[in-house]
Amino acid sequence: MADISTIDKNLKIAESFGRDDIVLYDATKAPFSLYGVFYEGGLFRRMPKEVAKNVNEGVASLSEHTSGGRICFSTNSECIALTCTRPSFWAMGHMARTGNGGFSLYERMGGKWVYLATFVPPGTPSGFSSIVNLPGGKKERELMLQMPLYAPISSLMLGVTSGASLGKWRGEYTHKKPIVFYGSSITQGGCASTPGGDYAGRISRRFDADYINLGFSGSAKGEKAMMEYIAGLDMSIFVYDYDYNAPDAEHLARTHYAGYRTVREAQPNLPIIMMSAPNYDKIGYNAPERRDIIAASYARARADGDENVYFVDSKVHFATFNKDECTVDGTHPNDLGFHRMAEAVGSVIKEIWEE
Repeated sequence: MADISTIDKNLKIAESFGRDDIVLYDATKAPFSLYGVFYEGGLFRRMPKEVAKNVNEGVASLSEHTSGGRICFSTNSECIALTCTRPSFWAMGHMARTGNGGFSLYERMGGKWVYLATFVPPGTPSGFSSIVNLPGGKKERELMLQMPLYAPISSLMLGVTSGASLGKWRGEYTHKKPIVFYGSSITQGGCASTPGGDYAGRISRRFDADYINLGFSGSAKGEKAMMEYIAGLDMSIFVYDYDYNAPDAEHLARTHYAGYRTVREAQPNLPIIMMSAPNYDKIGYNAPERRDIIAASYARARADGDENVYFVDSKVHFATFNKDECTVDGTHPNDLGFHRMAEAVGSVIKEIWEE
């Protein structure tokens, strides 16, 4: 059987640089600026190892995945090269390899983040090297690299052409204090086709806002240790979205309002957005009962005088989510589903910041 790349050259995966004028730099060091993750113990992490292991086994493992991680810099190179090492790689049949293990590159143009390219990973699990040519050739740019949604990264080098400039980006987001998202595999980004295609990444680019993705596949259960960690974060907005990982409605009822109170007591003026799972019309999933539990948390908070709590209601915003083919498997959003989620949550964030 013929290799498809011999028929359509646009489907060829760049597995090497193909040129000898590339200079590589460690992405953990200046002039690169790191957001959404930090480098600790030979891995990029989304939260400290010592905290994560006290939540649950899933959070301990998945906190090493780089969802929401970004690297910002400026250069006039005509191409960007990348080489990374992945200690492990989950090949998932319902998620594009570009989303779970690839990298996406964006450029700031006229105050907006514009998609440029994806570093497409091959099938090998250990890591890869790749290069993308930038449209317009050699010119000064501000660039942002989005890291994989479902893979740990132990080393990352970025390359530019020899003699090209390499410096810090302008050094700040318009909204510098991060939005924090807490939730399930959906929050982590399953199953967006590219890093940055998840709803948190879309919102970040729309508002030019820093963010931290605390989505943990199958492992977001509103535990006290997790909520206490979140309560201690310096953030601009908290998006509270773990409905789908609560083992049952009773667990959700026990933990949801309590988790909200943990954060609210630590941060009395923080805007908190509660959200019920987008799969309101999924057959066999008790979404209406779960949605009503979260609606009750919201109503109780408002009755207590909290004017800084908001509700993204799946009954209103996602009533036909599955009927409209917004998932890849009946559960995890495709890119259309993430677009709809970003629109719903983004409308509330717009309201908050306009106020």
